[in-house]
Amino acid sequence: MILIDVEEQMEICEQSEMFIQQGDDFVFDHTKFILQDQSGNYFYSRTSSRLFTSVPIDVHELHTVPLKDFWPLFDPSITRAPSPLAENHYVKRPSLIYYSDERAQDLSDQIINEVSVCEILRSNPHPNIIEFLGCIVKDDKIQGLCFTKYPMDLAERLRDKRPLDPELYLRSLRSAILHLHALGLVHNDINPRNIMINENDMPIIIDFDSCKHEGELLDKSGTPDWCIEDAKYAMRENDFFSFALVEKYLWSKCTKA
Repeated sequence: MILIDVEEQMEICEQSEMFIQQGDDFVFDHTKFILQDQSGNYFYSRTSSRLFTSVPIDVHELHTVPLKDFWPLFDPSITRAPSPLAENHYVKRPSLIYYSDERAQDLSDQIINEVSVCEILRSNPHPNIIEFLGCIVKDDKIQGLCFTKYPMDLAERLRDKRPLDPELYLRSLRSAILHLHALGLVHNDINPRNIMINENDMPIIIDFDSCKHEGELLDKSGTPDWCIEDAKYAMRENDFFSFALVEKYLWSKCTKA
């Protein structure tokens, strides 16, 4: 067995404990992690141990993640991110933690779907919806989506104890949701972590990888405890249900200005 020290030679990009169902219970099965070496190559591996911060890894258990398999081809009609990028930007890349060979096409399709939605929103902007700056392109492949970066999310904003006007926040969020619906889109994952706060202390809806045209079949569920359980289709009530939970959460946490 040849071991490497992860902290010295690789960066752990993602890690997650995986559970399997046994009867009525879910029990720990393994920990999966995504690593990146100093050349920018990605690998996945697994261990029978629980979550860790530093552990020797058997190099024979490292498996290459072939990024070329799921980075979609760049279409010239798609917006390319400016170069150089502004300082206040954020590059979103797909999560690799659930990568498997048979799901490579699923990841590619998910990227294309989000880009398509973001292009619609770029052409039809709203002050309370994240600004899409374009795609990061390398070797004619889309390798990331670039957005304006915001200082904090709603949960963080509520923890800093500054007063805010919940009615203004809720009006702004409802306006953004209705704007999406007017475009024939449903977000499907409205929750405090997907609501950022900009420099003017206004809420901004982000994260459109679950967004679908109204009536389409969902292939990605919303955040547990913030969505309609077992929702199958992109319906407006998905967003209204989540918005009602955010409204309740906001009133319970904030101090009105």
